[in-house]
Formats: sequence, C-alpha cells, structure tokens
Amino acid sequence: MFKRNPGRFTHKVTLLKPMAPERDELGGVKSGSFAEVATLFAMCEQKDQSRQVFVGDYVTADTRYFVLRDIRGIYPVDVSWQLTYRGYTWIINDVRLIDESRPYYLQLTATAVNGSGEAL
Repeated sequence: MFKRNPGRFTHKVTLLKPMAPERDELGGVKSGSFAEVATLFAMCEQKDQSRQVFVGDYVTADTRYFVLRDIRGIYPVDVSWQLTYRGYTWIINDVRLIDESRPYYLQLTATAVNGSGEAL
C-alpha cells in the first residue's frame, strides 16, 4: 500500500500540455509544441534500468515513477503530455491511479529524452 507521507513529495515537476498542431508555410503540419500548464511537487522513484528497443537497437533508458496528487479533474493528463524535471524533458509512458481511497494519487511512468527525442 502507498504511504501517504507528504514529506516525500519533494521533487518539482512541470506538466507540459500538447498544443493544437499548426500549418507551416508550405501547408504541412508543424511538429507538435507543448505549453507549461502546472508546476507541482511529486515523489520521484527510480525505476530499474530497462533495456528497450529504440529504433531497432537496444538501449538502456532512464525511466522513473512520478507520484502526485490526482489532478485529472483540473488537468486531464494522459500519455500525450510531457513533463520537465531537473532540466530534462520526460515522455509520459503510463498514467495510473494508484489508490482506491481518498486522497487519490497518480503515478506517471516517464522516460527522459534529449532535445532530438532520443531516450537517455
């Protein structure tokens, strides 16, 4: 069972919401951009390093669990969102409600990426 100790929520994360795609000057769709919507405190746990297939090759990805209060009523966080933490961008892989009684918490499983979108 998850321990509800507010003292463990010491890591500051910023949620990034995907913006609507825009057309470029040639009529194509520009790559997606994100807007900062909230800065929250979360609990961060290191996930075991895992080998994942990335562009046909196996790499070790930096994946972590971020636990925060359930904010889905205000911000509908899903896997299309991203977050920033310690200067890196993290792609959200999974959003999970982890408790059955109040207060509710969300667990975001996220993988760090560099500026070109490659897993770190």
